Amino acid sequence: MKVTVELEKEDFYVLHDIVFEVTGYEYTNEELQTVWDNLPEHIQATAIQWGTNDTVFRDNMYEHLENKLK
Repeated sequence: MKVTVELEKEDFYVLHDIVFEVTGYEYTNEELQTVWDNLPEHIQATAIQWGTNDTVFRDNMYEHLENKLK
């Protein structure tokens, strides 16, 4: 079951930093929302439990995007 999570302003900053590190491109908040929506549930769950600033979440999202874009 997919749960919709409304991201806060600070969450978009974190997502932007990670996506920019991986791709080198600036994304809009709408595009970042799409990235979030397509993350595996276990990565989203880490962010929901510990916050998007959590090191484990950031590392897992970075790894996921890097592997997906190869």
